[in-house]
Amino acid sequence: MPIIAPAASWLLVVAETGSIRRAATRLNLSPSAVNRQILNLEAEYGAALFERLPRGMRLTPAGQRVAAEIQRWQHDHAKLVQHIGQLRSMVRGHASLGLMESFSRTVVSRLMTHMRERQSLVSLDVLMGGTAEIVDRLVAGKLDLAICYAVPKLPEIRVLASIQPSSGIVVARDHPLADRKSIRLAECANYSFVFPDASLTSRRILETALERAKVHFAGVVTTNSVEVMKMLVREHRQIALLSLPDIGADFADRDLVHIPLADRHVRGSHLSLIAPRHARPSPVASMLAEFLRDELQGLPARRAWTGSLREVGTTKAGRGRP
Repeated sequence: MPIIAPAASWLLVVAETGSIRRAATRLNLSPSAVNRQILNLEAEYGAALFERLPRGMRLTPAGQRVAAEIQRWQHDHAKLVQHIGQLRSMVRGHASLGLMESFSRTVVSRLMTHMRERQSLVSLDVLMGGTAEIVDRLVAGKLDLAICYAVPKLPEIRVLASIQPSSGIVVARDHPLADRKSIRLAECANYSFVFPDASLTSRRILETALERAKVHFAGVVTTNSVEVMKMLVREHRQIALLSLPDIGADFADRDLVHIPLADRHVRGSHLSLIAPRHARPSPVASMLAEFLRDELQGLPARRAWTGSLREVGTTKAGRGRP
């Protein structure tokens, strides 16, 4: 049963066409049926809604008021139908994400805004950790999606998108090296360095690079927290080996400076969006994967690859893996 009676809509057509006969033609009804409904409305309201003129019909002041109310009802009804449609298509459910600490704050904040704009009823678990922990949980089925560095080549993992950030050091804006366009590790030997611990993939890269460059740093601080590393760089003039995605908002706010390394043998790890290969993605996981793929592609990098959430072939995925 329609909320707005057909007679109400017919009244608007009569008012627009100015004729019972023309309105009947448009509505594909008989003129007598349309006229009967107008008479019923006039009887219900106890007032004439139209002036019957020799050449047509014209709304009376009472009819104008009724017509205005009917138009408002139709507008409100259209909004109601739209809202109900949005409720039907609203994404609902739960998802678990694994993220590196260095960019989790920005990604999660933007994700929450994205879900609010889409009116998504989604509950979310966010795990922050190193690559080994994140990959273990994803393979065990405890994560739906993850973004991490140096993803190992495992048959249980599907790479949805990947970027290769430039390797470099990060210094504070007022550091003596801040104006350099590029630099070699050997040129940093006289400055204090903050090291990532063994849980971060950049530790292995840094150790290999220092060994090949025959460089030794004194007074080194070691930490598994990228946020602590950035604090030491910003406030205590330390140097850190970090990629552009790691410094995120700090780079945008010009608090930190990223200087590419000129050492050819120092290569950064791929940063990849991954999912379990054999698990069918839920609607929530598909929505989040689309968002996270766009976020990943928006990060500064040398080159990027992006795939499909439904794609399980090895050709593209192989190119996206580190």
